[in-house]
Amino acid sequence: MDNDDFDRADRQAGVMVRESPVAAELSMVPHPSGAVPANVVALRDQLVRQYHAGAPSLIKRLRDAGKRDIESLLVALIDEVVKETDNLLGNGLIALENGNLRDSTIISFKRTEALEKAIKAVQAKQEFERTGGLDIDSPAMVTVFKFFMMKAKQAFEHMGVDAEMNDLFFRTFSDVTEEWKKELREEFEVMKV
Repeated sequence: MDNDDFDRADRQAGVMVRESPVAAELSMVPHPSGAVPANVVALRDQLVRQYHAGAPSLIKRLRDAGKRDIESLLVALIDEVVKETDNLLGNGLIALENGNLRDSTIISFKRTEALEKAIKAVQAKQEFERTGGLDIDSPAMVTVFKFFMMKAKQAFEHMGVDAEMNDLFFRTFSDVTEEWKKELREEFEVMKV
């Protein structure tokens, strides 16, 4: 539901709603392009930046936090949706406390919609994981790959393999794993069949 839904509900209920003094004042400010006055845009940008702890947007905040792979982005976005449902809950409770049952009901409905979307996203993530969804391009995969290469090096050192043989192994291994991502994807496709 957007503002039109609120207005439609008001009309159906026969409720007359006054325009807020700020909205009325802003609507009277002449603006050649018909766009929102710059002071409102600047305020909005400032509040968004404040909300995101200095980042100008959600995506920038997530990227700055190192959430670049699909899984961590999905988890962060689900968290964001759930956090917004708390904001909706608070707004609905304030509306109810103020005696605005209609507004409280509409906000409650919006909260339910947001929670349903979060549930669907979690279910989609579970389905992705169940069907062998492994994000080969994720930084976590690179970390796993490096970990096992370091363990192989430690095993060679523990066995007393000389440096020349160690270098030969890793050069050869590098050559045979040049297309490892493609080959691994193909292996996962075979597993699904």
